[in-house]
Amino acid sequence: MILFETFERLPGGMPYRLLDRHPDGTHVALQAKEHYAGRSAVWNTDTKRIVWQPERAIALAWLQDGTQIGVLREAHTARYEFALYAWPETHLLHHCLIDLPSRAGWMLDLIISPQSDLALCHWVDQTEAGFEFIDITPHSTSHDTQASYALEGTNELTRAVFSPQGDFWVFAYKIYEIWWAPNPEDIDTYDQPARGGEYPLGVLQVFRKKQPFTRTIPLIATLPAGWLPEDPDADEVLYINDPLFLDEQHVQVRLPSGEIKIYQVPHLFKELSSL
Repeated sequence: MILFETFERLPGGMPYRLLDRHPDGTHVALQAKEHYAGRSAVWNTDTKRIVWQPERAIALAWLQDGTQIGVLREAHTARYEFALYAWPETHLLHHCLIDLPSRAGWMLDLIISPQSDLALCHWVDQTEAGFEFIDITPHSTSHDTQASYALEGTNELTRAVFSPQGDFWVFAYKIYEIWWAPNPEDIDTYDQPARGGEYPLGVLQVFRKKQPFTRTIPLIATLPAGWLPEDPDADEVLYINDPLFLDEQHVQVRLPSGEIKIYQVPHLFKELSSL
């Protein structure tokens, strides 16, 4: 567990989210809450001090076994760019501009494949979210403008998570705010207990590299009659935890109901167990 309040602050405030851990166990990339450039940096976990703060950085992630670090940042000549640096030398290796679709909002997160060949640039807007894809080779980086992905209706996605070998990745999102209520579309029923049974509350979206699977995985909670969260406004009730790959074909999701479910991908998307 990271005590964020013990770390040196950024201009964007106290860090609140872990972006990545370096293999040496001494360095972490963290992000502050304020939604403007300069909100991410690298800290030393022993001293809690910032050791590298790239200009205009939004999100950071290591690759190539920690010998390189990717930076998603605001650009001078475009809205955003992806830059690749050597680590720990921090000299620039490659960079490319990100040509965002007109519908896209602002960049939030960066996740890089374990194979170090694909970067996911996660953007959000008021009621939408999506990903732009960066191809990474030993000699260049490039934005694949033909492979953009956008989701309408919500911007509350979990972090994208790659499988251990990087062939697949997933994210989850909720479809109802008060998913346990008798009428989940009526916000005024948030204080009414569940009637019992199965409650569809979200979706798990699976990708193979840049290609989304047509079939999604429904996330369904099973509740006893009378179930009601202690605090309907608590984060653990309002949000789905980030998925976790157990191996290349099995992904675990902790639902806001407290249930832990395991699904098999990419085959039949079968729910294997519920804890």
